[in-house]
Amino acid sequence: MKRLAKHPYIVFLITLFFMCVNNRTNVYGDELNLFNNSFKNQNGTEYPKEVFLTFDDGPSVNNTRKILKILNDNNIKATFFVVGVKCEENPTILKELSDNGMSIGVHTYSHNYKKIYGSLKSYMDDYEACKNTIQKITNKEPIHYIRFPGGSNNPMARKTTLDSIKKTLNDKGVKYVDWNVCSGDADAHEVPVNKIKRNVKNQCQNKKIAVILMHDTYYKHFTVESLPEIITYLKNEGFVFRTFGDLSESEEKEMINIEIINKKQ
Repeated sequence: MKRLAKHPYIVFLITLFFMCVNNRTNVYGDELNLFNNSFKNQNGTEYPKEVFLTFDDGPSVNNTRKILKILNDNNIKATFFVVGVKCEENPTILKELSDNGMSIGVHTYSHNYKKIYGSLKSYMDDYEACKNTIQKITNKEPIHYIRFPGGSNNPMARKTTLDSIKKTLNDKGVKYVDWNVCSGDADAHEVPVNKIKRNVKNQCQNKKIAVILMHDTYYKHFTVESLPEIITYLKNEGFVFRTFGDLSESEEKEMINIEIINKKQ
């Protein structure tokens, strides 16, 4: 463990791998049950299948705009959980995301696991810094949903610290979001296009709500390349594209129920 501690990127990859595996196995049963029962709205009309494309760790100078163009070409929106320092490096790109109707949420300001998960104060300082950066650049508040670096259950933070962070966020009206479809694009430095597409297609089967984890960082060009076919597949499967910026009360309730929002450990 001491050797691993010297290599935080390796620890991050291991953490993300187990988060993806955990979400692939634990949520599937709930989603299958949800699929069989189907959603109903207040009028008794069957609820459509929904997909939430989410991108973490950007914006990046080379890939985020490409993703934005693909989304616009397909007339769909997505949610971007951004890194504050990257926003400061690429303010014009962040503003373009916001101006094009994409939902912007806090991921982290520094993405420094050791620092942000060191204490409640450290995390909240990082959260506020990211939130303020987004607001300053876009002239809008970020959405009231965040995504923890490494997900809501990760070994980089002590459980007591993470629990206090979650409670403090919830008390502020902010909820945390995980995922139930892992593209696997962060499993390695470069993940082949076919693997990314296969991961998404396999995990979206039998789901009424799919929240897909992807990344728009500098090296994720294969994510960009895989996106058009993924979108076409999802459309053909009857999914409606949604964002966390306009989540309804009933949608939020269902996501809490299947532990995508405010997952209990």
